[in-house]
Amino acid sequence: MSPWNLHPFGRLRMGRAVLVALTIALPPLFWVVGATRNASLAPIGRDQGIFQYVAWALARGEVDYRDVRDVNGPLTHFIHMVFLALGGGDEHRFHVLDLTLTGVSFAIVGACLPGLRSPRAPEPLERAAWALAGWVVLSGQYLLFDFWEMAQRESFFDWFMLPGVGLQIVAQAPWAVHRGPRGQRRQALLLAVAGGLGVVPWFGKPTYVFFTMAQLMALILDDGLREPFVSRRRALLAFGGGALAAGIVMTLLLFAYGDARAFAHIQWADVPAMYRFIWPRSPADMFSEPWRATQAVFAVSGTVVMLGLVFTGEMPRRALGLALLPGCALAGVVVQGKGFPYHFHPVTAGVHLQWLALAAWLTDRTRVARRRLALLRTVPLALGTVIALRVATALQDSPHIRAVWLLWSAQTPAARETAAYFDHFPRPDFFPFEMRQAAAYLREHTAPDDRVQTYGMDAYLLFLARRTSATPYIYAYDLNVDAALQGGTGGAPDEAQSERIRAIRDQHEDALLARLEARPPAAFVFMDGVPLLSVSSAWDDFEAHCERAAPWVRARYRETARFGHNHVWMRDDLAPAGSAVPDGARPQTH
Repeated sequence: MSPWNLHPFGRLRMGRAVLVALTIALPPLFWVVGATRNASLAPIGRDQGIFQYVAWALARGEVDYRDVRDVNGPLTHFIHMVFLALGGGDEHRFHVLDLTLTGVSFAIVGACLPGLRSPRAPEPLERAAWALAGWVVLSGQYLLFDFWEMAQRESFFDWFMLPGVGLQIVAQAPWAVHRGPRGQRRQALLLAVAGGLGVVPWFGKPTYVFFTMAQLMALILDDGLREPFVSRRRALLAFGGGALAAGIVMTLLLFAYGDARAFAHIQWADVPAMYRFIWPRSPADMFSEPWRATQAVFAVSGTVVMLGLVFTGEMPRRALGLALLPGCALAGVVVQGKGFPYHFHPVTAGVHLQWLALAAWLTDRTRVARRRLALLRTVPLALGTVIALRVATALQDSPHIRAVWLLWSAQTPAARETAAYFDHFPRPDFFPFEMRQAAAYLREHTAPDDRVQTYGMDAYLLFLARRTSATPYIYAYDLNVDAALQGGTGGAPDEAQSERIRAIRDQHEDALLARLEARPPAAFVFMDGVPLLSVSSAWDDFEAHCERAAPWVRARYRETARFGHNHVWMRDDLAPAGSAVPDGARPQTH
């Protein structure tokens, strides 16, 4: 029905809903647009670069988890493969794709919010206004993260989880459009999509199962699932069918591009035995820091308030998934036991989504006809103004807003390849310009089908060089397990667990040496100063921790070039004549 064909009172109600959404969206809009533009001109960080290499290697026929050893689920690899197919090898295009898909997911979930207390389905204009509000508010919180924390695993997985939660709220709504067989089929289809979207992130991080559990609670406890709407039994079957279909598709992709047995062994044997002891942090440690503590307070407060509204009957039970969202996200942070800022993407997104949901709910709840209560109609506008001011003022601290130099010094691809450009994005253990220099050297001195072995943390160098790794070990922590043996505030291995960690490391060195001997790589690259090395010199670290592999490398390779922290060792038969670095062809003691 056209909004202009509605009864005048209906047009008034719709206009009020649109006005609230625009009150939220318009004040921060200028800064959201500017920050989005600037964010697209930033470089990518370490994690994104690693997954760029993994995706590129899989597209060239390497087998995931067999030829490339990674502890992360395959969903991240698949997303990067899609990005590369769409031109995401260029860092600007990569960010444009990320910001576009992230924005679309935010708009979808925003469009699902109106009508929480309404007996009728919202009009398209209402949905469009709330989609805009969803994009603005959720983008506002996303753009508070810097380039290092954006386009991360959790932000990718939110593309699926957030719309899944939103579509489920719509699917369970007792609106007239859901009555009868046709409406029930529509409900079942939406629930199947919601179930599928909820399961897909499991193949990224298992902690996303918490959100699916919340979605199931919303289905089981919803007292509106009965005739003439879809029944609870049929709703559960539809949700489960969608979840099963998504799980099958993701499993088939894993079999198509990866070694499922190796993946299972890494996830269920090596992660609990070794990788969980790398930098573990206790909740007390994580939440002793102000920013993390603030996000936890917002998450707990929002969960308590919305659960209270649901269980007092003020908000429908179909909103349980949304009510539990920040709490589930916070549980995921605690279970992972690392507390990196990007682990909080579902937390901050969930909190801001709840703010929007409260504004949408109040818009429906305060639709009063009595003139003496008309002042209540302004409550949603007041809340919307507060949300808009919060987003707009918070954005002034966005690193993308402050990076005004991007407007004149990063507009061309050439400008974004200079040392001066990367100097604006300093990291104490990440050296992107040096990586590009080393990659150019490798492209010049090795053949396209040659393999290169790195020792450090930045497989992005291999992507830039367009060379595949000689072994599956792209992380130094697979060969140097000192960090795992040390543990952290979240736990440390006992003697038996330490022996198991050392045994895993020994297996890795055996496999490394076997691959090197079977097919000697054209070059090695040792990366100084990266995380999880025991000493700053990568060669010294490798020599100390790989006592069998290091002599084999020393006998056959020599350092021919050095680019800051990156030392390139060419195989003796490929080393250019007279190419020894100034302080000698062999590594020096530091």
